[in-house]
Amino acid sequence: MAEQEESKREEFAKEFMAEEGLKGKARRIKIMKIIETVGYNKSKVKTALARSTIVDRIHHD
Repeated sequence: MAEQEESKREEFAKEFMAEEGLKGKARRIKIMKIIETVGYNKSKVKTALARSTIVDRIHHD
């Protein structure tokens, strides 16, 4: 059962990366971890990926 869920996450990550034009195994693994947290909603995955790759945090005065 866990292997089936893992392969489903990997397929979704590959499909998402193809649509967004992303490449790389590390990024695919990061997307798979994001899917575990936010689910299979593409807009939520896209937002979470953008947030996780912000170089500098925004500091408010």
